Amino acid sequence: MATSSSSDFNRTRDQIIARAGRIIGAFKAGETMGAQEVTDFSEALNAMVKRWSATPGMLTWAMSEATLFPQAAQSQYAVAVNGADHCTLSYYATTISSTEAGGQTVLSVTATTGMTVADYIGVVLDTGSMQWSTISSKTSNTVTIADALTSQAAAGNAVFSYTTKIPRPMRLLDKPGAVRRYDIASGIEIPIGPPMARSDYQMLTNKSQSGIVNRVFYDPQLSTGYLYLWSPPRTVTSLVKFTFQRPIQDFDAAADNPDLPQEWIDPLVWNLADVLAMEYDVPAERADRISVRAAKYLSDVSGPDREPEMPNQAVPVAERAVAPTSVATSPRIASVRRVMSGVAAVTGPTAADGGQRGNV
Repeated sequence: MATSSSSDFNRTRDQIIARAGRIIGAFKAGETMGAQEVTDFSEALNAMVKRWSATPGMLTWAMSEATLFPQAAQSQYAVAVNGADHCTLSYYATTISSTEAGGQTVLSVTATTGMTVADYIGVVLDTGSMQWSTISSKTSNTVTIADALTSQAAAGNAVFSYTTKIPRPMRLLDKPGAVRRYDIASGIEIPIGPPMARSDYQMLTNKSQSGIVNRVFYDPQLSTGYLYLWSPPRTVTSLVKFTFQRPIQDFDAAADNPDLPQEWIDPLVWNLADVLAMEYDVPAERADRISVRAAKYLSDVSGPDREPEMPNQAVPVAERAVAPTSVATSPRIASVRRVMSGVAAVTGPTAADGGQRGNV
């Protein structure tokens, strides 16, 4: 038996929207999409994927490990591609090989193998703080930085470099071990628990007292996330590593592949068709059949692509519910009933029912 020995099948943005358009009858096979149709379908596709990325529960391909570089006595850190602080997916670590005085721009280091010109570079100073600059040039054992050292860095002090800051995390994994304190000298990681709830962090009486980092709180604001350390470190002797869910990337160009696994191609196509069925006046019977298939395909992939340790999390649902024929059990009514039953299950009985409302 002959097989292809390949498993790289994929579709581009325009191939996905063309197939979704054929399903709803917006155009026929072989027909070229107009510029406005491409714009409209692309907008709907991106909006749908953004909605999926906001669904509670970690989707495995969108989970990443990041490292935050703390600063002495600093508790709040701006985490985003354009954030003022330093947080990255991967970094290069070395050490100062010969003591460098304040004012130096050419630093002797143990190695520069993983460094690249224009990378961010952080040097732990003898004061216990970390000074950040960028790399202007390098040799095999020296690196020239754009900003002179503000204080001495002794031989053996840590040096870190990296290229890219992480995007704003959607959320941090809410599980033990999701956040770790990494000791620079020993390389040992110590779990410091899941991130704190906002109310627990706000109840801390002294958030600025320096000490050892034992907990974190993450606040995902509109364009920048803010990570709070408690307690902020007295000196830089450790880093903070954490597991987070990153945003799913946009479909910007015609040839863009999905930032989703290959098994999500059918769910993308059929759920996009489901989203646009009303806009293109698809007959009710056909629209219901599209909804049924969209829901099935989404259900097929939602389970395997979720972390098993994240219980009681909602799975993205198709734009329509599975569609029976009667009005009482129509797609819209069935969808509303499912939502309402889910709300009841989460909130529990109310005071009017003689019970107490549970915490959400």
